Amino acid sequence: MHLFSILAVLGLFVLAVCPNSFAQQVEISSSLNPVGSGARAIGMGGAFIGISDDATAASWNPAGLVHLEKPEFSMAYDYFSREQSYSASSHPELNDSHGTDASGINYASAVYPFTLFNKNMVVSLNYQRLFDMNKNADFKFNFDLGGGDSLNNSIKFTQKGYLSTITPAFAIQIIPELYVGIAVNIWDDFLGTSSWEKTYTSSGTGSLGGMAFSSSIVARDKFVLSGVNTTVGFLANLDKFSIGGVLKSPFTASVKHTGTFREESDFTPSPATDVINENIQLKMPLSWGLGLAYRYNDHWTVDLDIYQTLWSEYVLCDAAGKEFNPITTKPISEGKLPDTTQIRLGTEYLYINGNSVIPLRAGVFYDPEPGARGVDDFFGFSVGSGYTYQNYSFDIAYQFRKGSNVTGDIPRDGVSATIAQHTVLTSLIYRF
Repeated sequence: MHLFSILAVLGLFVLAVCPNSFAQQVEISSSLNPVGSGARAIGMGGAFIGISDDATAASWNPAGLVHLEKPEFSMAYDYFSREQSYSASSHPELNDSHGTDASGINYASAVYPFTLFNKNMVVSLNYQRLFDMNKNADFKFNFDLGGGDSLNNSIKFTQKGYLSTITPAFAIQIIPELYVGIAVNIWDDFLGTSSWEKTYTSSGTGSLGGMAFSSSIVARDKFVLSGVNTTVGFLANLDKFSIGGVLKSPFTASVKHTGTFREESDFTPSPATDVINENIQLKMPLSWGLGLAYRYNDHWTVDLDIYQTLWSEYVLCDAAGKEFNPITTKPISEGKLPDTTQIRLGTEYLYINGNSVIPLRAGVFYDPEPGARGVDDFFGFSVGSGYTYQNYSFDIAYQFRKGSNVTGDIPRDGVSATIAQHTVLTSLIYRF
């Protein structure tokens, strides 16, 4: 049997079983679940659907843009760190840890409020980075092939990139107590903002049929994603309470996949090479959320959000039309992913002194992900603060998110991971 076929059957972390058939894991480093942007909202644990009263509302609940009374510009920058450790009783060589970090512009927006037909309206143009794709892995994976044969493999994997959108948004005040809004999320590779690149290398030594052998695999791939979906929302103000709802539409993203593949082994007279150039599709799921905020007074606000994502609709279609599970890489006929429900609770207290404001924020959340064995449980907390003076606002937030015994980057039976994520996010707003 061809050595690469043996490796694929054994389930090694290889990028392609066949270069003409796309059956790869989609590697997202940040939370898989749709969340918004901005240090203020993140400092409240991401509980912001029922508030959404700053420029980042386009990413949380676009109806909240009506709260804005002056033109403004905002920008958010973040630092993201991911630490991952593996546990595998049948593969003790995997019991190791590794991590990666990245930083960049998380969000930027320009907002312009106006009045037309005696209705308050707002338009905005936004850039939002929704998913961080940066990853690094360096580990060993050994196999007992039976009959005294074995394979000892060293694997290195790196991935770089982001999935981002350019998002025009519009909101209108229907009646004094009710706002509605819509944001159109345009996913495309503007200046490399919606693509990712993978490099996979493995080198192995062992014995097969009583013969010693060595092998190596090098695969380099690039993926460019494009598509369009919408976010619609409402916000109703009822005295001290406000209720918000948001719906993010499903869509089918087009993905351009290009790459090269090279395999060498002692069993082949010359290296096997292939060039990949194909168009695939990634079906992105519908998600929706509800938020309830209580404003005790001008200083103190609490928000509770519930958010569901229909991950059972998350499907990868290769160039031949075959459907795969994007996380486990198995055919979708063997099982769809489970849907997940987030719960987020956050609060904000404002110290107001003349033209200056100092906020204190905190939040907790349950942020599960679909995994290879069902729902992977992630929990976390966040804290934040800032300073507002006249037309300027500066905010900073720290978020910690952790999952134990979760899928990780190796969706193989008997392998589990503990993942810890740290995010520091800063925002700057200027009101004209």
